[in-house]
Amino acid sequence: MDVSIIPILDDNYAYIIRSGSQVGVIDPGEAKPVINYLQSNDLQLHWVMNTHRHGDHVNGNKELLDMYDARLAAPTECGESDFVLEDGELFPFGDVAFQIFLTKGHTAGHIVLYDPTYRILFAGDTLFAMGSGRVFEGTMDDMFQSMQIIKQFPPETAIYCGHEYTKSNAIFARHILPDNEQIKSRLETIQNMECTMPTLLAEELVTNPYLLAKNLDEFTAFRTAKDNF
Repeated sequence: MDVSIIPILDDNYAYIIRSGSQVGVIDPGEAKPVINYLQSNDLQLHWVMNTHRHGDHVNGNKELLDMYDARLAAPTECGESDFVLEDGELFPFGDVAFQIFLTKGHTAGHIVLYDPTYRILFAGDTLFAMGSGRVFEGTMDDMFQSMQIIKQFPPETAIYCGHEYTKSNAIFARHILPDNEQIKSRLETIQNMECTMPTLLAEELVTNPYLLAKNLDEFTAFRTAKDNF
C-alpha cells in the first residue's frame, strides 16, 4: 500500500492510496489538490472513499467522480454510493481488503478503514494525533466506545487522521495531564513539524488523553475540558 498525503483546505488531509492497479482517494474535501497530484503523477482515479458526511471530507467527491468516472465507497450517511462501507464489512481495494468499523460520536455513521496487511488505519475525524473529534452526533459514550475500538488495533498501526491538529492537541494534553512525561517530550518534538501524519498507535496509547481515559467519566471530563479550552 502506497499512501500520499494531500493537504487540503485550511488544515485537512486527503489521502491518495495505491494498491495493485487501483488508485483511490480518502476524504477529498476539495478536488483541485487531488487532481493536481493525480495529473502530476499520471494516475487514473478508480475510487473515492469517505469516512463521514461532513463537507470538508466530501465536497470534492462530485468533481472527482465525474472527471475520472470513478466509483464511490462511503457510509450510508453520505448518501447513495457504489459500495456501502458498513460495520463489519470488507472493502476490496487492489491487493488488500479494508476492514470497516463503525466509530460513532463525531457523526452517527462515521467509519474508519483498517488495512490489516500493512497495518494502516484511516481514522477520519474519530481520532487525531493526541486528540479526538468533537462529539457532534450521539453521546460521549458513543465516542468513548469508539476509542476502545481504536485501542484494539496493533500498536504498530500507522494512523492517518483527517486534520493537522497535533500542536493544539498536544498543548491541551500537557495541560490536562501535566505529569505525563511522554506528552511533554512529544510536545517538544512536534514544535517544528508541519505534518505529523502518520501517527503510530503505540505513541497515541501513551500521549492521547482520550485513549488514556480509564472510564467514561474520565473521557467525558477530558473531552468537555477540550471543548472549552
